[in-house]
Amino acid sequence: MDKLSAILAVSLLASPALAEPVTVRLDLGGSFEQAASDSIGALLGYDTRQTLDAKARLMWQGSAGALGFEAQVLLGYQAGDGVSYGAALAGLAPPVPPPSFLDLSTDVFNNSGQSLTAGIDRFSVSHASQNLVLKLGRQAVTWGSGLVFRPSDIIAPFAPNAIDTAYKPGVDMAYAQVLFDNGNDVEAVFVPRRAVAGGPVVWDQSTLALRSTLLLGDFDGTVLLAQDHGDTLLTLGLGGPVGNAAWNVELGQWFLADSSTPLNILANISNSGTIGEMNITYFAEYFHNGFGVDTATPLDALPTALADRLATGQLFNTGQDFLAVGAQLSVSAAVTVSPSIIASLNDGSVFAAVQAGVSLSDNLDFSLNASKGFGPNGTEFGGRETTAGSGVFLKAPLSLGLNITRYF
Repeated sequence: MDKLSAILAVSLLASPALAEPVTVRLDLGGSFEQAASDSIGALLGYDTRQTLDAKARLMWQGSAGALGFEAQVLLGYQAGDGVSYGAALAGLAPPVPPPSFLDLSTDVFNNSGQSLTAGIDRFSVSHASQNLVLKLGRQAVTWGSGLVFRPSDIIAPFAPNAIDTAYKPGVDMAYAQVLFDNGNDVEAVFVPRRAVAGGPVVWDQSTLALRSTLLLGDFDGTVLLAQDHGDTLLTLGLGGPVGNAAWNVELGQWFLADSSTPLNILANISNSGTIGEMNITYFAEYFHNGFGVDTATPLDALPTALADRLATGQLFNTGQDFLAVGAQLSVSAAVTVSPSIIASLNDGSVFAAVQAGVSLSDNLDFSLNASKGFGPNGTEFGGRETTAGSGVFLKAPLSLGLNITRYF
């Protein structure tokens, strides 16, 4: 009840009684998933899953002189198989540390068929001048040049197969940015975390990072130095034009507490053009996962460093080398179609997805999406075995979804 009261308090704070109005994003959607008979979903009794989703995001921003204020409350309702299936999967996984310092979400109710959650996703105060930005509270920061894979976006990144990327999850942090007259900047972030809910701040669960963007003629350079979950990361990035296209390369060298030194490599190229009278943007991206292992390794035998990054939501794939290609085709001013493929270069398995979006008006959008993993058992997208010899695999199901977004 204390958390629910805090959420309601923020809702009242960000009310039309203040100078700035509250805006609302409402999402209504549904999904259908068909799992393979030898998948963990089928083993748990969810070979088919049908779920209805509804989300309401209440957003408010205000200012007083150089101070800025932001608050967002997120309400989520789910009904169907996704509720109980998610609970069953969570019961199989070991507990993970809280993702943020404060627990600002609550289950209003949660039973076998439906759930209603409420949470504060943004709640911050900021100060901005010509050369300095300071921000404290629940917020989001996005780093790196990844288009599908985001190895240097170490704070709550999106998964490679994420469909809705409009809002990253908010995280409690202190943020500072110094901007120089020549276009360069330096950012600093501190994300305090606990090992267990209600416990003290633990350094080995927290993140402290410095990142600089450097303009180097026609090129953009980045340097990231971070202490993250007890490990050290140094990332160097460089990007620029090549003809009408744009390219980026990132090298991320980790120095782990166990003395291992995995290296992440990211490289992508993107361009735009026309097909007939239709505009198209397209890209290709290579990612080497320095934490990755070969597909013969079952899930319960993954190295600790990889398992930890999966648990913290910083990595989403267990393999080593991937190639992603995709495009966005503007069929008309209101209709876009976005196909994409992610291929494992180590075993030839593939994850394919397509999304179609229709802008019905300035404040009403409709989208359809479909995805499926392809490949034999024992591959990245065909399904990695849960335990050696078990014959049960974790694999991407056939997934179909639709969503309607309305802004108020």
